[in-house]
Amino acid sequence: MKTVTRREAAQDFETFGDLAHAGETVVVTQAGRPWFKMVPPSQPGKVKSAAQFKARLDRISRKPLKGVLEVFKRQRR
Repeated sequence: MKTVTRREAAQDFETFGDLAHAGETVVVTQAGRPWFKMVPPSQPGKVKSAAQFKARLDRISRKPLKGVLEVFKRQRR
């Protein structure tokens, strides 16, 4: 695990993002306290299709969604 300050993370975000992508956890601190953590993706390279996304939302939503595009439109509001 790597710890960096907020300023260091802002100045070289790409490097620390690459570290997290490669599997290392990066903790960003502000005033000596943890501020946020960059962690590796849980399953790198696994991409879900829009149909899989909609099927999952339909399972967990109280009322089924008419279409995936509605979800994205709601998020942008």
